[in-house]
Amino acid sequence: MGSVSLTIRIDETDKKQIEVIAQENDRSISYIVNQAIKKYIREYENNNAGK
Repeated sequence: MGSVSLTIRIDETDKKQIEVIAQENDRSISYIVNQAIKKYIREYENNNAGK
């Protein structure tokens, strides 16, 4: 599966926290945000299975 660009607006405080998380884990901001999105999708699918 390929990747595409996505532009979003977030609170400045959230962006700073994401930058810290990325730096502490030696990962890119893109990687951290992608992992969060994937987790949200999995949780959404699990909570809405069978609806």
